[in-house]
Amino acid sequence: MHRLLLKRTKLKPGVYTGKLEPALDSAALVVVAEYHAVMGDSYRPVITSANDFSWHARFSKHYLNEAIDFRISDVPWQKRSKLVSAIRKSLGERFLVLWEHPGASGEHLHVELK
Repeated sequence: MHRLLLKRTKLKPGVYTGKLEPALDSAALVVVAEYHAVMGDSYRPVITSANDFSWHARFSKHYLNEAIDFRISDVPWQKRSKLVSAIRKSLGERFLVLWEHPGASGEHLHVELK
């Protein structure tokens, strides 16, 4: 699953995804499918963070390899809300999906295992 995730996405330079929990690999592929539904099958979402940066909150799930962030700023503004809703619905109660900093610098989707 992890190799498929890497094939279907782009990684922001410096992002480390090597030790993601298997459930998060699967969830990330669901996220990719929802991006494709909105942006087309040739679109490759960008993973902007996994377990790679020291400025996440102290007890962030990123440090446990249970969270991943996706770029959303390159999705047309009028489609972002629909995309976030579709991802939340597809992932269900097992995952928390946060749309962080909408319309601001650093805007991204945060997906974490509950």
